[in-house]
Amino acid sequence: MKQHLAAKWYSLTRKLPVYWVLIIALLAAIPYNLYINHFNLPIAHNEDVKDDCNLPYNLVSDKNNRLIHPILFADVATEDEKLMPLKEKINIYLNTKKAEGLTSAAVYFNNLNNADGWFVIKPDEKFNPASMIKIAFMIAILKEAEENPAILDKKVFYAKHSEEYHDQAILQHQLPPGKYYTIRELLQYAVSYSDNDAAFLILNNFKWSSLQKLIAELNLPPVELHTEYFLTAEQMSRFFRILYNGSYLSNDLSEYALTLLTKSDFNKGLIKNLDKNLIVARKFGERGIDKVRELHEYGIIYLKGNTYLIGIMTRGKDYAQLQEIIAEISVIAYDEMAKTI
Repeated sequence: MKQHLAAKWYSLTRKLPVYWVLIIALLAAIPYNLYINHFNLPIAHNEDVKDDCNLPYNLVSDKNNRLIHPILFADVATEDEKLMPLKEKINIYLNTKKAEGLTSAAVYFNNLNNADGWFVIKPDEKFNPASMIKIAFMIAILKEAEENPAILDKKVFYAKHSEEYHDQAILQHQLPPGKYYTIRELLQYAVSYSDNDAAFLILNNFKWSSLQKLIAELNLPPVELHTEYFLTAEQMSRFFRILYNGSYLSNDLSEYALTLLTKSDFNKGLIKNLDKNLIVARKFGERGIDKVRELHEYGIIYLKGNTYLIGIMTRGKDYAQLQEIIAEISVIAYDEMAKTI
């Protein structure tokens, strides 16, 4: 059949001059163009997708492999204009609190359902993340568990509380001494309950290079033991973002880590005035030196499919006031995000 049609076409083109073939082709195109123009149908062109590709992005990728560099997280380089009303509301609130003893505060916000939805208040201000750095300990040992799952069932003996570390002002579930604990159990005490002794037992049971590797991958300043460590609000957010993206650990271990964070027993900050049925993966950190207090909390708020990350770092004179500030900023953000669902 195909050969028969080809022969007919060849015979026709032999009988018609070339210019008649061109005229027929042009006439055949007229009805198509009228149809497209009349109904305003879009015509596909490769150039039409260039606008989004020209946006400046910040990309952080895993460079451990020779040939592949998986992206850990990515952001548009500029803040989202649609979030500026929320940013302004939080700024106005913080300005009222400065007269009441608040020394400084930084806020990071990221609409995790939208790659360009973020902003930061006081982007250059640095704080000691304190107990929030336990998230880095958790990620480092879970990374080792990808190669050696048995490490999570390893048992470690806890003799007694170490006097080497400052007593914690906010601690509800303290690790009972004189017992053996698996690494899994220590992770719950360290991450969900923020117990320092559990955290340092974990630190003693993974390779220091695993932590340094994680810190380097996230483009953060190196960590040194027994030396104060400082991060900006955006820098601290990177640990939460790689867990949410499942881009550093396996999906199962990322889920496990975030589940531990949903079991946090600190209820006077981000979730204090929110719907109690909300799922929030969160971690707080407290630091008190002389009369200076720092209190921080980050959380991934799973708001009916409109998930967002908020991190609040504060410095002042009174923990109770800082807790209230974190709680009120959380409500401001929640109310704004609830309008979009």
